[in-house]
Amino acid sequence: MLMEEKKKTPSMRKITLLVCFACLIGLSASVTYLIAHVKYQRQLDNKNQEVETIQKNNKGLTDQNIELRNSLQKLQDEYGRLDAKLSEIEARKAGQQTPEPQYSSPEEIVVLKPTWVGSGETMPAFDGKLRIVLYKASDKGECQKDSEVVSYLTGDTDKKKLCLRTGKPESFTYQGKSYLFNLSGIAAQASVYRYCISISLEQQNQ
Repeated sequence: MLMEEKKKTPSMRKITLLVCFACLIGLSASVTYLIAHVKYQRQLDNKNQEVETIQKNNKGLTDQNIELRNSLQKLQDEYGRLDAKLSEIEARKAGQQTPEPQYSSPEEIVVLKPTWVGSGETMPAFDGKLRIVLYKASDKGECQKDSEVVSYLTGDTDKKKLCLRTGKPESFTYQGKSYLFNLSGIAAQASVYRYCISISLEQQNQ
């Protein structure tokens, strides 16, 4: 009986040691997992916080972009209204400043009253039989350097070119009679030119 008890004692110790060793391995694995889990959870929380911060920043930038667009649209609308008012004022000034024709004598016959014509536009005269087109004079053209406007007079059978200066009437012949072509005013806005012209019958010296 004593021998059997001695044999059982070492066996129980081995089993106990194995159980303790297994428990240590399990505990070590649990601690390692717990540490890794805590570390991963911290990294995940940091990433989530960074994502939330980026989303907040993006929302703020989007709101600012919308505000800037609205402000820009308001400025564009205001600029359009101001530009329209300026154009209206300039047009009124041009109409008010239309110069009176200067005739060489009280008996001078007016063929075309002072009229504003845009550059490149066709202006009929003599019941539509004569067509007038004006352009801004070029330095490279055939007119004198001090000429301001070039006028083309086109009829059914002929075509004339006049080099005009403000307040300096130019003489031309049409259907056997002499006329004075007068440039009495120039208005310009945004590179668009308008000219005030008139035509009168030239009185011949007796």
